[in-house]
This record gives sequence, C-alpha cells and structure tokens, in this order.
Amino acid sequence: MRLLPMDDPDGKSDSASTPPIDGPDRSDRLTAEELAFLLRDPMLREREAERAARSNRSRTERRAADPAYAEHLRTGDRDRQRRRRLRESIGRPEPPEPPAIALPDLTEVEAAARLTAHLDGSASPQAAQLRSRPDRIRLYAEAFVAYRTLSNGGVRPTRGALAALLKSRFGRSVTPSQVQKLRDHVEGFASADGPWTLRSASPSGPARTRGAGKADTDSHAPRRPQP
Repeated sequence: MRLLPMDDPDGKSDSASTPPIDGPDRSDRLTAEELAFLLRDPMLREREAERAARSNRSRTERRAADPAYAEHLRTGDRDRQRRRRLRESIGRPEPPEPPAIALPDLTEVEAAARLTAHLDGSASPQAAQLRSRPDRIRLYAEAFVAYRTLSNGGVRPTRGALAALLKSRFGRSVTPSQVQKLRDHVEGFASADGPWTLRSASPSGPARTRGAGKADTDSHAPRRPQP
C-alpha cells in the first residue's frame, strides 16, 4: 500500500514546502570575459604579444635617446604612484604631524655665522662642498628664520607656508622638493651637535663637529632626530 503525502490544514502537501535541492556550486565557473580570452584565436594572441614587445622596445629606445621623453615617462610614473597612494589612503586616519624642532633665538646673520663656524671645523666632504657655496649658506640661514618664525606655536611649518614666507620675506622662489629639503636641513642642523641646536656654542666660539658628517648638506636631506 503506497502512502500519499499528508495534506496540511491549508490544503498544501508536505512536498510543496520541502526546499529545493541546491545545484552544483558554480563559483568556479569562468566569467564571460575570461572565457572569451581563452577562446581567442592563438594567432591573434601571438600578434598582440609581438605588438606589445615592439612597443616596449620602441619606448625603451626613445627613452634612452630623448631626455624630455624620459622625464615625461618619469612624471607619469610619479603621478600614477601618487594616485595609487591616495587611493590606498582612503579611509585610513591621517598620521599625526610631528612637532616643530626648537631653534635658538638667532637672526639670519647669526644663524649663518654659526653654520659657517660649524662647517669650518668639519673635515667632511659635504662640509667642504658647502663652504664653497656662500649662496647656499645664506639660503639655509633664510630657511632657519622662516622655520623659526612659523614654528612659534610649536607646530611644524608646512612646505607651502615655508615657501610662501621665503618668497615674501626674502624673494626666494623654491619648488616643493627644494622646500622639503630646506626644512629637513634646518631640522638636521638643529639636531645634536649641529650648529643650530639650543645647546650650540656662540657664533664666535668653537663649534662641535662630531656629527658633522651624518648628512649631505648639499644634495641629501639629513635625518630628523628620532624622539
């Protein structure tokens, strides 16, 4: 005797309420784009690979022969890296801005005198190079004054504020990368044993030079002291 499914009070059978059996997992199926890529003509794929290789060779040869084109490519690379960093930074908290380095109360002339005395007592190649650049020493002294003026509240001056003050007060026009190095140099010279540390000797006195060779004062920014 075959049993028939029992009806529920609403007249529906139990089989109607039984959930359907799921089919096979389709998460491993290829997308339409992936399938189209795999089904392309092998000869077409080979021609595209050859065309890409020729393009890369041409770009490499032109980059070596044309400095302007090479700079154009580098600028594009930097822009793409900047956009990538911006995308990656979305949703992340901004890192705290480090505090300003405390500087002694010096005029531009006094700051230049301390820096000159410091360089005269150093035997490093960087110091010798900078001693032959009085214009660079004057620029550092101007950056010292601008940094100290803007950091009265204990906040590290921004590059834009430093560049604006150098332009308005001293007539100096600097690029963002140049003002970045100037700020780093001021902070480096204010580090321990530097000419602009608060514990530094007077302009006429001997300058301590134990750490003078730590930074390339002409082309590389010195490291800021760690707390």
